[in-house]
Amino acid sequence: MKLKLICAALGLALLCTACGAPSSETDTEPTATPASTPATSTTFKEASQYDYKNYTDSQGLDENGMFEGVKALDYVTLPEDYKNLTVEESAVAPSDEQVAWTIDTLVGEFAPAANGDTVNIDYVGSVDGVEFVGGNTNGMGSDLTLGDGKFIDGFEDQIVGHKVGEHFDITVTFPEGYNDSTDGAGNPITLSGKEAVFAITLNHIDYAWELTDSWIQENMKSDKYNVSTVEELKNYVTSNLKDVRKEGAVMDALVKSCSFGETPPEPVLDYMVCRYLSSLNQYAELEGVSLEEFIAARQFPSVDELLAYNEEAIVDAVKNQMVIQAVVEDAGLKLDPAVAAEYEEYVEHYGQPYVNQYAMTRQVTDLLLKGLTVK
Repeated sequence: MKLKLICAALGLALLCTACGAPSSETDTEPTATPASTPATSTTFKEASQYDYKNYTDSQGLDENGMFEGVKALDYVTLPEDYKNLTVEESAVAPSDEQVAWTIDTLVGEFAPAANGDTVNIDYVGSVDGVEFVGGNTNGMGSDLTLGDGKFIDGFEDQIVGHKVGEHFDITVTFPEGYNDSTDGAGNPITLSGKEAVFAITLNHIDYAWELTDSWIQENMKSDKYNVSTVEELKNYVTSNLKDVRKEGAVMDALVKSCSFGETPPEPVLDYMVCRYLSSLNQYAELEGVSLEEFIAARQFPSVDELLAYNEEAIVDAVKNQMVIQAVVEDAGLKLDPAVAAEYEEYVEHYGQPYVNQYAMTRQVTDLLLKGLTVK
């Protein structure tokens, strides 16, 4: 299963190297507060010149997932010892909170949610088959304590009994007098007294009860984990989290050890900007507004100023991807079809070149981990 906490990637990072699937999600909110002096940038073109509405994850990528017509080593200077990096133990050791969260996630495969538990869910609501604004978590997750009665009558009751990772529908009726909404195009949708269907994904359960050795022995009978005590489960989780955190740590160490040219490769910069604006535009469409209106509602005068405020993050995303491609070029790595095949289910959504890029990133990470020293 995917461990959600260890997939906490930068919103603008092209690849999430710590998780089990490609991701093209970007940060959908402005990441700075507008200042009294408008931000300007000489790095970007005007926002209107970016064709973000036609953005696809695989655009501009070759069959190996590398950027076409771009030689990364012209922009990135790798350290001579990049295959033998060193990181501090503190960079890979998970926190107590991360271990506890992950234990709850694993237990969630065996223990269904009950009243008193706090769950994190994603949901998409619809009335008469039409999704409505405000009825979608947009993948951001929402916490609720079952039995508190803070959601519509019957909503929480239908989550009880489900386990982590399950997808299911619940049906509720909005109370009379409930405020109306709209669809993504701004057309009015009446909610008052209407039956609604919510497609639910149960992400996580924070249990109200204490985990014990006897519970593990009675319920977690699985060769997958091979544990019989709380301490053994904690050690298992800590070891696995540490291994995954090494992936992010070794990549961070490499990026910090590289030097970069003054000007990012334009095709890669354009890709990152289009990706960011495309994600924002999708959320704007869900609200039934233009991208400009969406940005203005978050107190940014223009899309251009938003890009200027996020310049460092966007350029960092370019650097991260160019470092990966530079290692591919320098080490002469070739796509391993067996690695790419592990992510075949994502091809329809992301396109084969993007999936291949993710596979190549994994191959780069594996290469770096072979020579990694943790001290």
